[in-house]
Amino acid sequence: MSDASTTIKVSPEVRDRLNALAAEHGRTAGSMLEQLRTEDLWRYRMEQAKRQMRGAPGEVWAEYMAEFATMDGSLADGLEEHPWEP
Repeated sequence: MSDASTTIKVSPEVRDRLNALAAEHGRTAGSMLEQLRTEDLWRYRMEQAKRQMRGAPGEVWAEYMAEFATMDGSLADGLEEHPWEP
């Protein structure tokens, strides 16, 4: 990320809410805005992937589910016998 900065026009209410949120998280308003942008982009991409999956032909979906079934057993990796303790 560059050291250059710029100004954006937002209402005082938006500015105050952003500053309050940033303060709650111990961040600057700029870094908070970047985090929010990153999180929003991730959500957008996940929604896009869901739409593509819903629109996939049946044979593609069946192939995906068959591949998923081969990995499903590895989710626990035998660790269920050794519960995690903090």
